[in-house]
Amino acid sequence: METAYSAQDVTDVATSDDTRVSQAATGEFAVHQFKNYVDDKYSATLTWEGQTDFSPASSTVYLQIYNRVDPGWETVDSYSTDNANNDFTLTADIADLTNYKDGSDVISCRIYQQAV
Repeated sequence: METAYSAQDVTDVATSDDTRVSQAATGEFAVHQFKNYVDDKYSATLTWEGQTDFSPASSTVYLQIYNRVDPGWETVDSYSTDNANNDFTLTADIADLTNYKDGSDVISCRIYQQAV
């Protein structure tokens, strides 16, 4: 990951208030990865609100969760319409977190877009 979040960045993205953490990506992937402690929860709703300065109509934006049983990223939502610099939301209901938790009850999610 090229952009490490500072403590302030983590605070800034914790609520839906239009405070952004930017990342530059030209000719590569822009990726924001998040890890969340889910304790003994069985299910979760993943929600990401943001925008991109590269049109989702030209390059899809993906919300993914990491599967630890069958290792790999699974797409749970995507957005491929609209122009750049417009807010949009990606969301997914994960009914069973069993395959996604690590040994410390943490799940890993990411938002990514190829900036081509």
